[in-house]
Amino acid sequence: MLLLFIFALPACSATASSDNEPPIAAVEIPVPAESDKSALIALLRQAASRQGFHVDDGSMQWRDFARQAKDLPPEARKTIYAGVWNGENDDDLIAVVDDGEHNGRAWVIVYPGKRPTAAKRFWRDVYVSVSRRWPSTKAIPILPSGALPLFHDLTMTLTGYRVARSAAKEYELNVSSPQIANDR
Repeated sequence: MLLLFIFALPACSATASSDNEPPIAAVEIPVPAESDKSALIALLRQAASRQGFHVDDGSMQWRDFARQAKDLPPEARKTIYAGVWNGENDDDLIAVVDDGEHNGRAWVIVYPGKRPTAAKRFWRDVYVSVSRRWPSTKAIPILPSGALPLFHDLTMTLTGYRVARSAAKEYELNVSSPQIANDR
């Protein structure tokens, strides 16, 4: 059980890159059904293998762990949980996929890793396929710090998520930042 929890730690941070580089991209994909989750994992596996990466899907193990855990906070309850890795020893994180705190809406966060050109090709491949299968995929803003805003600090706009004006100061965003949602 402890080993499973340790396996889960790298995906807990939105900036958990092996070189602490900011993400290349972050999106939210609607995956309400098991078939959607399976299709997303299969799509990631195909794109990853083309770049010499691999996918570790811990979704089932995480759900089993969550069922047994007591007092697990909502953000730790996930229905999809996977990592895309470069290297045999999982020492170079390329992407994290999870829906903690937003079940049924998987966040895919892609990092440059130690092979940034390959990671960008992976992202382009994933984005094309995801956009076809799930056209309602939404962009998640990457803050100037390289981190992602918390889910509850986001507001949906026509072009994707933006940081709620009430939370902008918390992220040290300038009041004129395009990452801030306009008040309605």
